Amino acid sequence: MLKSVSITENVAERKIIVYKSRIDYKAVRTIAEKMKTQFFHKLFFMKPKPEEVQVTSIDKYFEPYIIVDGEYTIDYSKNWSHTIQVEYAMQDLTFVGTKIKPVSLKDHLKTPCKIVKLNGVGRYKFEAKARLIFNEQWREVGLEQLPFVPFEEQPETILNKLDEQFVNKILTTEKEVELLKSKIVRRPTKILTIHNELFTVFDRAIIYKPMYNVTIKNTKTKKVVTLLIDAITGKTTSVIKQKIALETKKPFNKSTKTSPFTKTATDKVSNIPKKTQTKPESKQTQ
Repeated sequence: MLKSVSITENVAERKIIVYKSRIDYKAVRTIAEKMKTQFFHKLFFMKPKPEEVQVTSIDKYFEPYIIVDGEYTIDYSKNWSHTIQVEYAMQDLTFVGTKIKPVSLKDHLKTPCKIVKLNGVGRYKFEAKARLIFNEQWREVGLEQLPFVPFEEQPETILNKLDEQFVNKILTTEKEVELLKSKIVRRPTKILTIHNELFTVFDRAIIYKPMYNVTIKNTKTKKVVTLLIDAITGKTTSVIKQKIALETKKPFNKSTKTSPFTKTATDKVSNIPKKTQTKPESKQTQ
């Protein structure tokens, strides 16, 4: 039986990449102004007046993604056997200096025949490759989430501007290495000898994709819409509708703790979705 052998690993350092935005605040404002009334339909065809709907804020943030690319290879030996049919008249066979006596199968078949069973040790090679992309919840996503676009030459400069409370926990773990390993490392069974075994991570990075969080308010109904716009493609990714709570003054309570990712009604903007956890800059519009 093969003794437990640890796998040799060669893991690249994690890089930081920040995609460049292709769409600026002005373009986002234009998109929002064109779309703003369609979110407040009455009976599916009646829209509010444009002056009743206001774009109250445009916030830029970054969605983090993790990409990892690697390979697993193993060079090993195991027992090998193969059965071949030979002529019924054959009495014995000399194979690599070893005499083998054929076995008759006349008791099992209508037409009598003989077989020879060859045994030996074979050397094999197995390899598996994978490229995985995860979102901030460590769920695997498709490559379409990360288009091939230019990126910032000094990403650390941009990320250093972030408030510490908005730094995502995805930065503090290297879970992608273990997830890749669990997907591609499959040691074969019945191994006699391992000649070489290697788990390699060629490339891995945390990629920050710029997004815009646009808050649109219907001043008549007090409803708001949070519109998420891709800062690279301009595509609207999701819309979240909700009602604004009445702005009432409440006594200050030191024991009350508020999540750093939640804005109250007095902030005059809607709650930022949970996935928008990095927020380097904000621009208010009137």
